[in-house]
Amino acid sequence: MASLTTPLLPGENATSKKILSFWDGVALTLGIQIGSGIFVSPALVARNTGSEPASLVVWVVAGLLAWACAACYAEMGTRIPVNGGPQEYVAYCFGDFFGFLTSWGCIFGVKPCSAAILALFIADYVCDAADIGYKLPVALAVIALVTAVNCIGNRLSNVSTKILLACKIISVGFVIVAGFAVLLFPRISPPPLDDPPTNARLGSGNYTDALVAAMWACSGWEVLGFVGGDLKNPSRNFPRVMNTSMTIVIVLTLFANIAYFSALGFDGVARSTTVGLTFSEHFLGRAGSILYAVAICLSSLGTLNAKTFAAGRLTQAAAERGYLPLMMKTVATKAKDDDEDEELMELPGSQSPFGFLRRPVSVGDGSIPLSAIIFNSMISTAFVVAGDISSLISFMGIIEYSVVFLTLMGLLWLRLKPTPSAEEDGGQLIIKVHFILIPIALFTVASIVGISTVRHWHAGVGFVICCVTSGLVYRLFVRKVGVTQ
Repeated sequence: MASLTTPLLPGENATSKKILSFWDGVALTLGIQIGSGIFVSPALVARNTGSEPASLVVWVVAGLLAWACAACYAEMGTRIPVNGGPQEYVAYCFGDFFGFLTSWGCIFGVKPCSAAILALFIADYVCDAADIGYKLPVALAVIALVTAVNCIGNRLSNVSTKILLACKIISVGFVIVAGFAVLLFPRISPPPLDDPPTNARLGSGNYTDALVAAMWACSGWEVLGFVGGDLKNPSRNFPRVMNTSMTIVIVLTLFANIAYFSALGFDGVARSTTVGLTFSEHFLGRAGSILYAVAICLSSLGTLNAKTFAAGRLTQAAAERGYLPLMMKTVATKAKDDDEDEELMELPGSQSPFGFLRRPVSVGDGSIPLSAIIFNSMISTAFVVAGDISSLISFMGIIEYSVVFLTLMGLLWLRLKPTPSAEEDGGQLIIKVHFILIPIALFTVASIVGISTVRHWHAGVGFVICCVTSGLVYRLFVRKVGVTQ
């Protein structure tokens, strides 16, 4: 079995070369955080709160809760400065079994759900802009396109990411500038929609659903946990990156929602399934809104591309640790006769009818985790077919915040039972959040998971089935493979 302190990403540990500066960390975090969520969640939040003030309060609470969790993750990152994120933290604190559950939760739940949500979101905008009704085929085509881009090579993926980041900045910037222009100069905009209240406004007012949707729009703060081993001077830069990123995100989400309400009114936001398209059509007309929808879709493709890139490497790393079959690992073709690969090829059972599952795939120079990317796309495709944006956000929220809960429990355990590794990081004292912040965040996250599980019982049942299945897989297969490796 792998050591509990073995980093999930092999070959990188607390002594690995630090390559990410403060601004690199901020750019990386904002690149994930700022994106399609600002065009998806406002309508979901509005439908579940019933008024503009309540919606804005939920956005502030979501931002502060995400900030609190980010601060706790920052401390964990300096206490355990290795790549791998939550699964490394949980494995270190509670053992390899819980690290395995966390890893599987991310690979089979959080990552593919997030990809499916983005694909469905892009399909909504494409179909509404083109006035067609083939949303499911479009969403599946989006998954296939991004998978192909990541399979072709890192260079194309990196270039496309930079281009799509520019579209993201333009699309979000337009919302804020246009919205505040309406506040300052009301005559430049047609009056907001003034229809009678709809069922959306008179809905259940479930603030938990609204909070989950708003926090999904703020998600991405945990991304540095996956590259904590590469951040220069993590004791100093982790909190700086988190605080800077969260401040920007909270301000931008508030400004964007104020802009939406000022131009469309509450009912216009609550009724819309493509609020960005509705907002742009309000100012630019039909033709201009189509161009803006293209920018939004390209922005979301950039986010989906980045998530696919990260998910593929996370899946391959899990295979290297023994959490998944070795078929999820891609090695260089020319290296398949090397000693290491010979040893992998001789694993017990590798010559059985299902032995291919226990052998890595040999493709090119091995730099692209081809099998992992294709595997992730298959799971994402299943979620696209099975769910819609709202239900997928609920299901993903249960899994994701269960992982956050375990991570925060790990931090509480380290605080109450200090270990030698928690005293220093490269000769510098680790950062420490205020202790009271940990139980507050724990209670809030636990409440979100509990209420969401009861309210969306079908998602809760699926979550329980996933946990039981994962536990059985670990006990029957993974533990033995880990010992062998």
